Amino acid sequence: MANEVLTVAMLVVMAIGVFSGFPVALVLAGTGFLGFAAAVWVGITDFQHLGLIYLRARGVLTNESVQFTSVPMLIFLGLVLNASGVAETMFRLLGRLLTGVPGRYAIATLLIGLVLAPAAGVIGASVITVALVAYAPMMASGYAPRTAGAAVAASGALGVVFPPAVMLFFISNVFYLRIGLMYVALIVPVLLMVMAFAIYFALTLRKTVEIPLDAPKTNLVSDLLFVLASVAVIAFIPLSIILGFATLTEAAGVGVFGALLVALVRKRLSFSSLNSVTVQTSTMTSMVFFIVLGASVFSLSFHLVGGPDVIFDWISAFDLSRWELLAMLLGVVIVLGFVFDWIEVLLVFIPVLMPIFSELDFADHVGSAYFAQIWIAGLIALALQTSFLTPPFGYALFFAKMAAPKGINLSDIYRGAVPLVAIEIVLIAALISFPQLITWLPEMSLGSADAPQLIQR
Repeated sequence: MANEVLTVAMLVVMAIGVFSGFPVALVLAGTGFLGFAAAVWVGITDFQHLGLIYLRARGVLTNESVQFTSVPMLIFLGLVLNASGVAETMFRLLGRLLTGVPGRYAIATLLIGLVLAPAAGVIGASVITVALVAYAPMMASGYAPRTAGAAVAASGALGVVFPPAVMLFFISNVFYLRIGLMYVALIVPVLLMVMAFAIYFALTLRKTVEIPLDAPKTNLVSDLLFVLASVAVIAFIPLSIILGFATLTEAAGVGVFGALLVALVRKRLSFSSLNSVTVQTSTMTSMVFFIVLGASVFSLSFHLVGGPDVIFDWISAFDLSRWELLAMLLGVVIVLGFVFDWIEVLLVFIPVLMPIFSELDFADHVGSAYFAQIWIAGLIALALQTSFLTPPFGYALFFAKMAAPKGINLSDIYRGAVPLVAIEIVLIAALISFPQLITWLPEMSLGSADAPQLIQR
């Protein structure tokens, strides 16, 4: 009974603290210490275990297999590319290349989100960057407010799950998966999502008469080389990891060098812009690592009071089948994504639910227990990404409204996002039915000697 009371109390205190507006890292750490003190008071543990908190936090940050040093470099890489003007140039180039295609500016907006993948770990920066580039041309071209708003929100959310997005790093860490496999696992699903969104915009905008825009005259070859160089810098990171040429930290370091070189050639690497990017990187990195530390304290205390076992017993009491349990867990992840940032979901809630995920045996459906873990991790990533677009709480929708010009209301963005969310749910259902869409590339990227034994279907 004491374990159940403390479990509920820790979750309630944490929720109240987060909703009250206090810094999340302090709420997590404070709740963890309070939970530990309460556990000592009721006799579940003793103060001799207090040192475990230090050891846990130190172990998380110094774990060589996790490579946390790559996080600030990935953030810095995305911000440098944004400062170099790649989004604006890519939008202008795609607008010219897609001439005659219905919804060409909406499709161009979607593709920008893939290029901005490294910066999309902080979804607000990604959505606002796309909004500043794409809103005005789409509205000037005659797009309805709901279409323009939905395209911007969808573009900003796409990069969250496309390599080398920072979120995939944390998902692979939670599930103890190779980061290279996590990268390739999401390539096919995200490309399918982009294709589905593009087809939707092309069909719904086929009767829209797009007003020609007065674009500045630029060198097409120069624009094309700049965009290709930026894409090559980003693509180098997952490819070098997958092919075994570099670790994540090494690949991120080379990627940062390439981004700085691109910005220098583009003449966008001034002292003031570099200072601004460095400050933004420091701020974002500090936020991430403070949350990591706070989550470590909370997670340890939650385990000491027996929280994961309590939650596992509660859910097991429903006697659900594995498919019903998977559907329920994905639904919980989507709901959590309404309220909490993905960092908090992955570092706080997913570890709490890990005993339940570990009990899900889909080896016969996927082909092996290892690839089943990759499959579930990919579904969780897509569920979180779906939550960013789902009205009325999706983060991407709020940021799209924040950067919207006059004439675009939040209700317009909501209406435009609903069909896109329906497409995502259908896609997740297809990925559940056909896990090969997630596991095929990871299986191909592993050599026969390294590949886990597959079950013959």
